[in-house]
Amino acid sequence: MKRPIKKTVYSILEKDKYARQDDNYLIMRVVQRLEPNLAGTTFVEVMQNLTYKGISLEGITRARRSFFTEYPELRVKTAEQARREKEQEYYLEYSRR
Repeated sequence: MKRPIKKTVYSILEKDKYARQDDNYLIMRVVQRLEPNLAGTTFVEVMQNLTYKGISLEGITRARRSFFTEYPELRVKTAEQARREKEQEYYLEYSRR
């Protein structure tokens, strides 16, 4: 069964600023919206049932990256800045060798 993951992720990211910052929160919100009966179960049960319910964690994160490619102005500045600083640190470390 194919789920409307991309459309669901886009609607959550448009409305919820915290979901733009935290992937785990975004995944939780997508699961709550697409499968509300899984939301109250244990983590193990959720993980075991996601594949059978047609929800892919990779699909959710892929849709998030696609969303930020289309709407870069909604990207959280602190997360983007932290990523750039980490990348800069990597380049500096690489250049010292």
